[in-house]
Amino acid sequence: STLKGLRVATEDGRLPIPFRQEELGTYWADNCDFGKYIKKDTELVDMMRSLQQEAKMKLVAFTNAPRAYAIRSLEYLGIREYFADDHVFAVEDVLPACKPERAAFEKVLRAVGAVPERTVMFEDSMKNIRACRELGIHTVLIHEDKGDPTGEAKLLGDAALPNDPSVDTTLARAADARTALPGLWRGRFAVGKRALETSKL
Repeated sequence: STLKGLRVATEDGRLPIPFRQEELGTYWADNCDFGKYIKKDTELVDMMRSLQQEAKMKLVAFTNAPRAYAIRSLEYLGIREYFADDHVFAVEDVLPACKPERAAFEKVLRAVGAVPERTVMFEDSMKNIRACRELGIHTVLIHEDKGDPTGEAKLLGDAALPNDPSVDTTLARAADARTALPGLWRGRFAVGKRALETSKL
């Protein structure tokens, strides 16, 4: 997390002037061209609405981005209304930890009154997928780009690995969840490989 890195650098006295963490999120939220990079997906919106209203799922957004930026991203995706204010967790909400640290996930779980075995995490980061699996959280890897890893994933050595044992199932798009994971709409939290394991018991 950029915000965490700058905060640590400030605490260590390595910056010429103190970093004000609230300014970073506000600057990004006010100056990023969200419309250029984020497109509203009506299928995603319908899936989120159904997951909340029909399946009665508690929806939580958790990101290493600053809160103001995260809120704007949800707005541009068209899904902000499905996340209560106290169910949106940005990096400021879990510091001094952040994803993929165990303490960050545990803080979010406690805050929303959730337990790992009844939680499903949709993620595009293998580091976060592995951290969730270690906690006992069910995992869905979002693997949109089937080609060679690019951007941050390549830079950080965090390319998607669908066959990794920490991945319960893989989707090309989160919007495909209703078709690919119908058990969620019946209150079955085990997905993919773990769903198959459960059915054998």
